[in-house]
Amino acid sequence: MSQPEHDPIEELIAFASRVDACMIPPEVLGFQTKRLLDNLGCMAAGYKESGVNAALKLARRWSGCGEAHVLGSQEKLAAPQAAFVNAVRARALDFCDVLSPGWHPGSSDIPVALAAAELSAASGLETLAALAVAQDFGQRINLAAQANGFFYRGFDSNILGLFSGVVIAARLLKLNLQQFRDAVGLAFDYGIGTFQHYQDKTLAVRFGQGLVARHALEAAMLAQEGISGPRRVLCGENGFFNLYAPGKPDLNILTQRLGVDFLGEEATCFKLYPHCSILLAMTDTLLNTPVPEKYRLDPRTRLRLKASPTMRMVCGSSYSPSLTPEIDAQFSARYIIANALLRGRATPNEFSAVAAQDPLVIAFAQRIEIEEVAAFDRFDRFELTLWAADGDELTLASAYGRGWPENAANMQEIRDKFMICCQLSPCTTFRENANVVLQHIEQFAEAPSVMPLLHVLR
Repeated sequence: MSQPEHDPIEELIAFASRVDACMIPPEVLGFQTKRLLDNLGCMAAGYKESGVNAALKLARRWSGCGEAHVLGSQEKLAAPQAAFVNAVRARALDFCDVLSPGWHPGSSDIPVALAAAELSAASGLETLAALAVAQDFGQRINLAAQANGFFYRGFDSNILGLFSGVVIAARLLKLNLQQFRDAVGLAFDYGIGTFQHYQDKTLAVRFGQGLVARHALEAAMLAQEGISGPRRVLCGENGFFNLYAPGKPDLNILTQRLGVDFLGEEATCFKLYPHCSILLAMTDTLLNTPVPEKYRLDPRTRLRLKASPTMRMVCGSSYSPSLTPEIDAQFSARYIIANALLRGRATPNEFSAVAAQDPLVIAFAQRIEIEEVAAFDRFDRFELTLWAADGDELTLASAYGRGWPENAANMQEIRDKFMICCQLSPCTTFRENANVVLQHIEQFAEAPSVMPLLHVLR
C-alpha cells in the first residue's frame, strides 16, 4: 500500500512537538496567563448553571478511575471526564474568550491543559507553553481557511478547539512525533458540532466545549496506546479545508513566521459581558451612553435595530423564552437591548433563568424591529434607533465591542472580572480562595508544578 501524500499539517506538527517551552517569549506566556485567569473565572461563575449537573452525573458514570480534579472540589475523575465537566462550566455563561468566527478556545483549552498537567505533573511553564503553541497551531489553520471567505457553512467552528486541545494534551503527555501525528488526526476525526444549536437556543451550546475537551484528551490517549489517525488532515479529499473552507485556503499562512510569531493575542476577544460576542458592542454602547427615561420607560417608544447579517442570523430571532431561557437571553439581540435599557447592567445575574423570564423585559423586547443590513460587514456592527412618543429620535451605533482586540480589555479588567465571577460563584472554594488563586496564577510561569494551584482550587 502506498503511503499517504504529504499534508501541510506535518510542518505544524513537527514544530508543535519539538519547540521547547523556554523558547516561548515572556509576553506570549503572559497572554496565556491572562487566558488561564479569565477561564477559571468563567468556571467559577458557571459552576451550577443549567446542564452542569447532568454533565457531572454522566462524567461520573463514564469514569473508571480518578486522574484529574473536577475544579472547585475534592472529586477526581478520569482526565477526559474531568476536563469535560470543567469545560461545560467554563462555557455555561458564554462569558469565555472567543476568536472569530465563533471559536471559543479557552473554555476547552484550559480544562484540557489543567487535566493533562495534573496527569503528567507538568510545571507552570510547560502548561503555559502548551497553551501558547496550541493556540498558534489552531489560529494558523483558522486564518488559512478564511483567506478567501468567512467560513460559516453550518458547522460549529469550535472544531478548531480539537486542534488546539489535542496539541496541548500531546505536549503535556509527552507523545513522540508519531503519536503526536496520530493524536492530531484522531482529534480531527472527532469533528464536532453545528451552528444549529445557537439558532435553536438549546443547552447543546454549553456542551460543545465539554465534548471538545474530552475528545482532545481521548485522542491523545488513543495515540499513546498506538491507535493511528488520519494523515491528510488539512488537504485530503475529506480534509479540513475541503470540508469547511469556503474558498481556496492560503497555505502560506500555516508556516509564515512559524516559531517567531505566536498567534492568538491579536485575535482573542475577552468578554466583559456574559453573552454572545456578536452583541458585546451593543451592550457596551447602551450601558455607557446616557439614554433619557422617555426612551427607556415609556411603552410607546418604538425601536428599530439595523443588524449585520451574522447578528441577524445568530441573535435576531424573536425573543420568547423557552425551556432554556438563559440560552435564549444570551443569544438574543432583543433581550440584550431590553436588559441594558431597563436594568442598566449586564452581569451573570441578568442572564439567569429568572431574569430572562421577567415579563417587563419580555414585553420591551417584543417592541424591537430588526432589519438586516448587508453592508454591515463587521459582524457586531449595529445601529439602534429609538423614537419617543413626543417625536424625538435617538440613534446609537457601534462596532468592535469592548474586549475585542481592536478595543482590548486589559489585565486589570480581567482580574476584576475574575473576582466578580468568584464572588457570584455558588462554589465555596472559588469564593473563599479567589485572592489566593489570583496570586498563584500571576506566578504560574515560575511554578515547578501545577499542583499548588490545583490544591487551592479543591
